[in-house]
Amino acid sequence: MEGYAKIAQLMGAYPEFAIFRRFRTLNMQNLLYLQAELMHLETELAIIASDDNKHASRQAYPHDWWSMAHGQGESDNKQREVVLKIQEKLEKYNDALLKLSAVSDLPGPADHDLQFFRSWYERPKMGAFPLYGLDRNAWSLENEHDLTAVMARKAPDSFSHWFTDTLIPMFHQLVGEKIKSPISDKLGEGLYEYNEKTLKVVARVISTVVASVLPLCSVVILYIVKANGVRLGIIIALSACFSLALALMTNARQIEIFSATSAFAAVNVVYLTNGVPAN
Repeated sequence: MEGYAKIAQLMGAYPEFAIFRRFRTLNMQNLLYLQAELMHLETELAIIASDDNKHASRQAYPHDWWSMAHGQGESDNKQREVVLKIQEKLEKYNDALLKLSAVSDLPGPADHDLQFFRSWYERPKMGAFPLYGLDRNAWSLENEHDLTAVMARKAPDSFSHWFTDTLIPMFHQLVGEKIKSPISDKLGEGLYEYNEKTLKVVARVISTVVASVLPLCSVVILYIVKANGVRLGIIIALSACFSLALALMTNARQIEIFSATSAFAAVNVVYLTNGVPAN
């Protein structure tokens, strides 16, 4: 299997690599052309309508569509012909406008997925540059801003993004490559697969453990440290760590982070004032 079929097989097996160009500039240019045609037709219609009002046989046109649609003479049909052209052009224009709006809302590909696709495309034992025409450069750096993915993967939070795109590749280089077996050679040699659902579960478990341990750590540290001045500094540092963990490991809004951090700090202050007396 070679060429387009080889790329299609990769995209079909892993939809996150189904990356295509939006052709934003061409779409905009197409809309501008349609808009220009409509403006000319709009002006032409206004001129013809003004001219028709000067003829007794066509003065009913603004008030009666039937009269305009069934004019007898050649000159009597001009307004109707322009209206039909406008209707046809408006349909194309509105359709293109709505489709461009939908295409513009499509997410871009994940950085890691785009990097992998480029690597696969170029490696001799994988894609091996399967396309020879101009479209071989569709995924080049100069077109990166114009790319979209059919099924773009988006990490729910910054920690999950770092976990899957940075930590897992490091783990694979150090350990995973030695203990895992490559997938089928149909898409190339040396390809390994990690189950995305499993990675999400692991990332969620780590986030849950950190969320559970942080408050307990603060209690232990405040129990061990006796000096109130040092305790206050520790509360400030732990509150900062807690808010940072919320920002990185959850998709909580700022107001939710502020509320949770305030509650965390308040619990520590209560422990400071009512807990073990300082020396």
